[in-house]
Amino acid sequence: MPGRTVLEWFRGLWEPGGLDRAHSDLDGAPYEVELLRECGDTPPEDMVELRRRIRTQLWADGELHVDDHSIRIRSMGVHLEEAFYFVDDARVAEQPDRWAYPLHPSWPLPDAAAPGPTPFVAPLPCVELASSTARDAGATYMLFTTLDGRHDTLAYDRTYVLPGVRLPQLAAALRRPIQDHDAWPGRLLDLRASVAPDEGGIAPALERVSRFAGDAAEFPEPHDQAHRAALEHLRTVTPDDGRLPERTLIHVGEHLALMALHADSSGHRPWFVFDDVWASAHPDLAASLIHYAYHWDPGCTRRHGLLMPCGHEEYLDLRLGYADRVRDYEPYDEPLVTELTGVRSVAELRRQIFQDAGTGEQRLLLVLDQDHRSELFGVVGAVLGHPTPDACELRYFHLGKPHRDRPEQPTRLIKALCFELRKEGYANLVLRRPPDELCRKRLDPATLRGTAPTGRVISLTDFYPPEFYALWRDPFRL
Repeated sequence: MPGRTVLEWFRGLWEPGGLDRAHSDLDGAPYEVELLRECGDTPPEDMVELRRRIRTQLWADGELHVDDHSIRIRSMGVHLEEAFYFVDDARVAEQPDRWAYPLHPSWPLPDAAAPGPTPFVAPLPCVELASSTARDAGATYMLFTTLDGRHDTLAYDRTYVLPGVRLPQLAAALRRPIQDHDAWPGRLLDLRASVAPDEGGIAPALERVSRFAGDAAEFPEPHDQAHRAALEHLRTVTPDDGRLPERTLIHVGEHLALMALHADSSGHRPWFVFDDVWASAHPDLAASLIHYAYHWDPGCTRRHGLLMPCGHEEYLDLRLGYADRVRDYEPYDEPLVTELTGVRSVAELRRQIFQDAGTGEQRLLLVLDQDHRSELFGVVGAVLGHPTPDACELRYFHLGKPHRDRPEQPTRLIKALCFELRKEGYANLVLRRPPDELCRKRLDPATLRGTAPTGRVISLTDFYPPEFYALWRDPFRL
């Protein structure tokens, strides 16, 4: 929409004919835009007010990230998760390696691949499937988006890299013996089994995968036996669950291969296979694609593990397991906070918590039990960078009674907060006073065996990462 910032576009909803223009701009505005217009008599004055209205009137506890140049929203749709992006050209120009793929206008991606001036460097750690040899050059990146369930529509897709192999040699490389069978994703094993012994490219194998409905991880080794099992599977098994192979789209170039795999009635699951030659020719597009596959939010600045929400440096948003969530206090939360804590106002509570906080960053956090209509379960007050730059002082810890089905909520909260602080480079958690009996009871299950949480200063290295975070052996690995 030329000539308008994000804020100006939303303010235009209140102009005469504004909703009609929104429908025209978006080729049919989502109903949320109409609801936003109906819930206020005047347009928002700034992005802060616009964020407040979106949060309070549309998505009370969805993932919402707003800055001066963009709005990014993740929400549960009727059937699948959805993401909404409103971004201006200033942000896109500032972060082309984040926005190039979401803003790419069409399928397929361009396959022109004149090598770029500098080697491509992936923006995130990729899973390396094999080691290259001294004579091998290049690398092939493989990304297979999946749809495991209603709540797994967006993000969390890892990128795999096969060093020493470029796309023209990929078919031959897939026929080699596998060193670590368990490290290979199931989709790649399906592709490997579909490659014939005499084929020089992967285009025929992609066509076979479009009709594949089994699990090649169960096929025998070596490759020739796996391929025979795949052919027998294709001969005897027909895809079901609404899959229509004839609707699958396949595009294979010299250094880029794409497949939009028709999965079921929900639509297509894209596959991307490209090598370092294509990536160096399109560095922003390649980096953006890898980032977007793992982070639903192109603006995510948080280094987080699988199934943890994207974040922004201005807002904290953690999931503790089940449906429990920790996020920053918002002004509309005041009635909930005063009811739980018994204070007259949040301003009074802040004065009690943060007096003499120095220059440390003050954070008032809410613990929500979203299984029960986003009930407020607890309030936490912390000061980052206080009393020393590498410490966080926990000044206030008010928790309600844990839900009877989840008595471990307090311990899980402490573990999650300590883990996040540790990732951000903080070395110590400082308690405002020595822990009382109840606090020690909650700290004991979270600390390493042999640690006695009796003093005010607790080393963050003494904390186990929460089980919900530790989905890999290295909990700091993306």
